[in-house]
Amino acid sequence: MKKIHYLLCMAVALIAASCSNEQEDFFSDSSANRANAQVKNTIEVLSGADNGWIMQYFPGDPATYGGYNMIIKFEKDGQVTVANELAASEYTETSYYSVKQSAGIMLSFDTYNQVFHVFSDPSAPLSGDQGEGMSGDYDFSVMKAEADQVVLKGRRQGTYAILTPMQQGKSWTEYLNNVKEVRYEMQSLNYTLKVNGKEIPGSPYRRTLKFQVDDEQGNPITVTLPYVYSENGMKAYQPVNIEGVDITGFTYSEGGSYKEMSGANVTLDQKVMPLNQLLIDYQWFCDYSDMGTFGKKAWAYFGRGLNELGDILLYAFFGTYNDRFGFHFVSYSTTDGNHYSGGLNYKYTLVGDNKIRMQFAENGYGSGAWYYQNAKMDYALYPFGYSKEKTFTITTDNPKMPSYLILSDDNDKTNVIKLSYSVVSFPFLEE
Repeated sequence: MKKIHYLLCMAVALIAASCSNEQEDFFSDSSANRANAQVKNTIEVLSGADNGWIMQYFPGDPATYGGYNMIIKFEKDGQVTVANELAASEYTETSYYSVKQSAGIMLSFDTYNQVFHVFSDPSAPLSGDQGEGMSGDYDFSVMKAEADQVVLKGRRQGTYAILTPMQQGKSWTEYLNNVKEVRYEMQSLNYTLKVNGKEIPGSPYRRTLKFQVDDEQGNPITVTLPYVYSENGMKAYQPVNIEGVDITGFTYSEGGSYKEMSGANVTLDQKVMPLNQLLIDYQWFCDYSDMGTFGKKAWAYFGRGLNELGDILLYAFFGTYNDRFGFHFVSYSTTDGNHYSGGLNYKYTLVGDNKIRMQFAENGYGSGAWYYQNAKMDYALYPFGYSKEKTFTITTDNPKMPSYLILSDDNDKTNVIKLSYSVVSFPFLEE
């Protein structure tokens, strides 16, 4: 028994010694020192890109907003300079960043930088909800930090951002201008995706493409492809499978037909529509300041009618909504605190590709009839054709992706109406 006890004690001692040596070899430095080394290495990598980094940034849910380009230059002293494709190409703003250990290495854009934080600004200067903005991240877990690529993951949204070094000698302004040019050329209100012999209709929503496909049971579903523009085309946030093919993005080329980036036998084709068809198929927002003298005079009477009721016009648009073509609106009553919406219908005839004849159809929906009778809303219709049919010639800035349509009355040079593709908010102000 003594011999067995002696052998057991020896074995335990040897095992303990072995474990002690392994631990000593494995943890040759303290956790604090290792963390400090990781932080130092990350700063070295970030500041090591002499011409900065191209950051492909997806605020909030990528399927909601898509992605945007920023160019970022980190300095070792904690300063960071940022440019953004949505701002003027030559504009930059400098603020501060930090790198620290916090459940892994964390990169934070610490001080407010209008160019960077525009995506997280709760006042929603670009889009999104008041109080939330576009829910963009400004604290990131550093998933990878190497000289050729940095991968970040948003601490709040979990969305990935990829940083690649800006080419040496290339100006930031040149790069952003190239991206804007590609964006201008590739944008369209309508696309056709050609894959596996099928033609699938597609439409844009912010920086995403939405395609109508059938699921395995043959039911129609919408597949969303978030993307970010580059000098080369449109790059998907992640591959999206459509008809058994992974779509990674589309390479820009002249002519409006774009090949899939990875080489798959897939193309994305722009579909350019006649201007008068665009008018009746979409919603185009009214802007009092962009009306001719005839329209402003008529809408001033409409504004007085609203003011007498204590109502505010939040926005109004012309086009098709719920299969009804005409004038549509949303208002707010300061007397009862309620929102009201409705519309007044129009009949129309398309003439060629860029003309339309239209007139009030003397009917409407929702609160349209009530406002027509009680708030002088009939005056809002005068510029578009009220008791008599009017003929308009339609022009735009970009037939593929108009930011506006201009309706010019063929018989009255003072009646010119500019309608915006983006939402134009009132409150209505009388001049």
